[in-house]
Formats: sequence, C-alpha cells, structure tokens
Amino acid sequence: MKIISGEFKYRNIEIPIGIRPTTEKVREAVFSMIDDWIPSAVVFDMFAGSGVMGLEALSRGALKCYFNEGNRQNFRVLKANVDHCKAEDKSVLMNYDYLNAINRIDDKLDIIIIDPPYENLEYYDKVFTLVHEKNLLKEGGILVVEHLFKDKMKDEYNGLKKVKEKKYGTIGVDVFIKEDILII
Repeated sequence: MKIISGEFKYRNIEIPIGIRPTTEKVREAVFSMIDDWIPSAVVFDMFAGSGVMGLEALSRGALKCYFNEGNRQNFRVLKANVDHCKAEDKSVLMNYDYLNAINRIDDKLDIIIIDPPYENLEYYDKVFTLVHEKNLLKEGGILVVEHLFKDKMKDEYNGLKKVKEKKYGTIGVDVFIKEDILII
C-alpha cells in the first residue's frame, strides 16, 4: 500500500497482519471530500491500524496527527510507518484502547477519523458521545466515519450533523460537521 498524494507520495506503508486497511479508492474519495479541511489541520486517526489515513492527511498538509492503535503488534507497524515517512515531529503516537486515547487528547481537533473494526457497532455511538462530552472538535470541525454501508449511520449525533454520505461497494463513508454549514 502507498500514500496517494502530497509530501509522502508513493511511500510504501506496511499493513499489519489481520487488519482491513482503507483501500486506495476509498482513501482517494475521502480525501477529495475533506480536502478543504486538511491544510494546517490537527487530526485524530482513532483506530489507526497502519496509520495510512493519518499519514495521508499529514502528507497533504495537516499540521499534526494523533494516531491511536490499541493492538501492540499493530502499534509497532504504525510506529515504523510514521518513522518511514519521517513524520515523527508531526505525530503523537498512542497505544491505548480508543476510550483512553480520547481522554489523552490535549488539542482541539479539526478532523477525527474513525474506522473501527466493522463488527463492533457500539464503537460508533460511544465515539460520538465522547467527542461531544469532551468537546474535542473545533467549530466547523469534521468527523469522518468509515463503516459497512448496510450499517447506516444516523443523520445527527450529539449536535454533529451528517453532511456527506457515500457508498463505495460495501463500504460507507459519512462526514459529520460540528456546525450547520454545507460542504461545497
């Protein structure tokens, strides 16, 4: 797997055994949807796996990315990928379950990317609730959710409104925003 665009373009990204990475097609679609939010953004790649989503954001001009991966073996791969891209100075690496990781964020975020194991549907509601309770997103910040398209997301969670919903085969990608503005 490779970074698609930007500073780290064409860098190889190692994929940990047993995870489902976001495909290049879906990544390209996601980043074309959120391109306006990327420059100088503070990003949180909550279920990072290989880190490809956060690294893609950094490659395209994000200022900083919090990466969290709960599995120790996968975390080693994530760290190696960040090192390979020479993105250590823009990265905060965390090896916690997602609930503890959320509590360790000390920035207001522009973008939160959530792509948990699809079979764990309870993660989505918990994440939306905690993001709201901790007031993690800046006004105008977005939350990008990857899920199985058949597992439809609500139109609103705790004041975050869905502004985009796309289908890529069996995968759904929804974008939620913290304020009531439209994506152009």
